[in-house]
Amino acid sequence: MTRRRAQGLLLAAACCPLMAWAGPPYLTDDPDPVDYRTYEVIPAYSVDRANDGEEIAGPVADFNYGLAPDMHLNIGPGWVRALPGGGPAESGLGDTRVALKWRFHAETEGSPEIAIYPAVELPTGSADRGLGNGQAWYQFPVWFGKRWTNTWSSYWGAGWTLNRAPGQRDYFYGGWQLQRQLGDDWNLGGEVYSQGADAVGSAGWTALNLGGGYRLSDGASLIFSFGHSFAGASHALGYIGVDFTW
Repeated sequence: MTRRRAQGLLLAAACCPLMAWAGPPYLTDDPDPVDYRTYEVIPAYSVDRANDGEEIAGPVADFNYGLAPDMHLNIGPGWVRALPGGGPAESGLGDTRVALKWRFHAETEGSPEIAIYPAVELPTGSADRGLGNGQAWYQFPVWFGKRWTNTWSSYWGAGWTLNRAPGQRDYFYGGWQLQRQLGDDWNLGGEVYSQGADAVGSAGWTALNLGGGYRLSDGASLIFSFGHSFAGASHALGYIGVDFTW
């Protein structure tokens, strides 16, 4: 089973969720940190159904706080239910993500904004029960983003995962996302996301994901995505959550 972070895992949206970029509900992340001294919480559920079983992450909570201008802290604990093919289902606390996003280049007319987002996944989940990795693992991505009009925007990037736990492998990952703002309340988008094999005996995969968001109020938005791999290992993906900021 792929040990991907729960994409409620993922990541961060900005202060006005529908008018700015967001990692969740997509697997591709963005370079835009939450505003200085702003809080964001994204309670969510996600599912990854592969040939060798299914993993449901939820409820998970993605916490972000603007530590400084152009920088935020991310903490992502959550509950995991693992349903391996041919084995018993297990549920419990999963691994916990701690990350720091730093936007070191602001967007200009001729260049995208750029951020790094190093992360460590702490082994708070039981590896023996299929709920965790067994030891800490690390991610080192670089993300880019650009707006062309008031309605069209995109973000993209790639990274490297370092995972030396027994049975696991290091791998590259990356994606490209495009979205359109549809009025004041709706946005819709899509992404192509790819990652290499993350475990011994597994295969890499590339997926198409479609998603969007609907503004419920000034500080809350419903966000969602669904998709499927079209190359490599089979993965059916789904995500739903609510983005709260204050």
